[in-house]
Amino acid sequence: MLRTVGISLASGGAALLAAPVALPAVLLSIAGYAVVAGSVATAVSQAVVADGLSEAKTKEADAQQ
Repeated sequence: MLRTVGISLASGGAALLAAPVALPAVLLSIAGYAVVAGSVATAVSQAVVADGLSEAKTKEADAQQ
């Protein structure tokens, strides 16, 4: 869920930043923040998933010994 929200924020912000029309500076600033927030949310989501996988592998290895 968090990954999807992060990707949506980042892609929406990037689309606004790359728009071929002139947009107000405030909107471009908000779009920049959305890209950063989306990128961070996606990275945190991936880190949590990766950490969960490594913990599961550790528990599995301990159970086999």
